[in-house]
Amino acid sequence: MQRKPLITMTVVALAATTALTGCSSDDAKSADGKTIINYWNWDPNMVTAMGACVPGFEQANPGYTVKISRYNVPDYFTKLTANFTAGNAPDVFQASGQYYPTYIAQHQIAELGPLLEKNKYSNSFAKGIDPVTGADGKTYGLTVDWNATGIYYNKDLLAKAGVTEAQMQDLTWNPTDGGTFGKVVRALTVDEKGVHGDKPGFDAKNIRTYGMQLMAPQDPNGSQTFSSFAGALGWQAGDKFPYPTKIPYSDPRFSRTMKYLRSLSDDGYAPKIGEFGTNTSVEDQLTSGRIAMMIQGSWDVATFAGNSKVNVGVAPLVKDSATGNRLVQGGGDLQFMWQGSKHQDVAYKWLTYMTSDSCQKAAAKANPAFFSGIPAVFDSTAKQVAAKGMDISAFSSYLEHGLSAGANYSNGAGLQTATVPVFQQYWEHQVGDDVFAQLEKKSEQTIGQK
Repeated sequence: MQRKPLITMTVVALAATTALTGCSSDDAKSADGKTIINYWNWDPNMVTAMGACVPGFEQANPGYTVKISRYNVPDYFTKLTANFTAGNAPDVFQASGQYYPTYIAQHQIAELGPLLEKNKYSNSFAKGIDPVTGADGKTYGLTVDWNATGIYYNKDLLAKAGVTEAQMQDLTWNPTDGGTFGKVVRALTVDEKGVHGDKPGFDAKNIRTYGMQLMAPQDPNGSQTFSSFAGALGWQAGDKFPYPTKIPYSDPRFSRTMKYLRSLSDDGYAPKIGEFGTNTSVEDQLTSGRIAMMIQGSWDVATFAGNSKVNVGVAPLVKDSATGNRLVQGGGDLQFMWQGSKHQDVAYKWLTYMTSDSCQKAAAKANPAFFSGIPAVFDSTAKQVAAKGMDISAFSSYLEHGLSAGANYSNGAGLQTATVPVFQQYWEHQVGDDVFAQLEKKSEQTIGQK
């Protein structure tokens, strides 16, 4: 899962900085004469969290410091690729499942297995938060935290609709009538005259508050749209894991899911494509009262905990009405070491330090959006967030039961380009269900490209 739209928080001291220019992996020195280890990511939350770890790392590694440079997602991977080509890449960097298989194939990522074995590496992470392996079975990176999606909801709108929080914690779904999830969506939708979507006289063409966010997919595996719904039926975004050869879009469970989710927009219970423009985030739609529920990642906890604009709760993902099955795909911030780093020994120390108990505690304390892979540390985050009035036991239950690994696609960027516009065409009724078989074939061709 690619992470995150995110929020900026105060960065600890001067050790962690946001760079505006390229950073080389050479013998650059800091103002106090320390050798700089360059670390790149795209996530403001990680800047805050890992910035809190730098002092401890410096204390354990005199003579070195870490320079954290962040670039926005649209520029990040272009810049990283350009720096690979120029031989000027960061010592350690973040990458997503859409890109790192390509970087491994290009020999830009250092293999970690021998170093991990030599140094007897271990961590205290929960089940399912594992090192990153390539298609060849070798270890190339580390997962330093975890994230998953949940259903965020406006508590005030919930109360006005007569829906209880207990109901939200146990939502069922099916593609025929929507299950209890469908009932809640209808109840939370309100037209301009104040009539709720489950009452007579509801006007589906003039909506004040939508019960649910727009569910048109923004990525090939529907991480914040269709994955949990189709997943509850047993569908997964790949024919095998963690490296699929195709995505089974032709599966009837997928097409039934898509038809139901599209119907929410058709029937006035969710917005249509383009209704809010491109500058209004789904978080803003929730806080403004334009939507009552949304599926977003655990990283949004920091956005809503203690938020003065709106009282937000979070519920687990839906489960199948018949079987009770629920699919929770876990992700995390994946970190790698550049093959060309001139400081591989120290780069390795920084990479592994990010998963240490000391760093995990410091990161979690600095930023509640950082979900530590160490259960005891995550518990402290849950308490920290609860003190701000937000219960995140929905996410605690995920960690307790273990997370399912998501898919990593070769040529993920090409897959994004090939699929998302077609999903939008489907939402706008420009294409029918037969397009899913074509998309499956297209996914196989795209993933197979070298």
